[in-house]
Amino acid sequence: VKLLVSHLIGCGIQPRPKLDDKALRADILTLWNDWTAEADYDGVLGFCALQSQVTRARYESGEVFCRLQWRPKSAGLSVPLQIQLLEADLLPLGHNQATPSIRQGIERSNGQRVAYWFYREHPGNRWIVPSVGTLSRVPAAEILHHYLPDRPSQLRGAPEGISTLYRARSVCGTHG
Repeated sequence: VKLLVSHLIGCGIQPRPKLDDKALRADILTLWNDWTAEADYDGVLGFCALQSQVTRARYESGEVFCRLQWRPKSAGLSVPLQIQLLEADLLPLGHNQATPSIRQGIERSNGQRVAYWFYREHPGNRWIVPSVGTLSRVPAAEILHHYLPDRPSQLRGAPEGISTLYRARSVCGTHG
């Protein structure tokens, strides 16, 4: 997976503004470089490392969520936006209800995603008891859901290689 991520991401997204005004172009690139150092909501990774983590999570879990966190001007950031990565485990597949229409943790209205229902803490933590009461509704406008749908209307992603695991299970199940 590390090699695959390395080949896919390389140096990451690199802007190349096509502007005749060289001073404006330089200002944009300076702003981009300043922001990429501040982009991680958790303050741990640079933007290129965030891209690698997103790619790795999509391959391993089948999906990843990027929450756009708008920050106040008082935060002193070059751009008042940071990205918070949320792993797939934080959106419960089993959270379904009729009203409002929620399937696999995704609230929809008229076929459009309107919100995501995330656990406030990772459900694997020992001190957390996953329940509807520990969910938080996040508007869809704040979420980038990165996954590769295999079929029309698929709501959630599946890990790369999951079909191989199903085949291996059936082989082991018949001979084991």
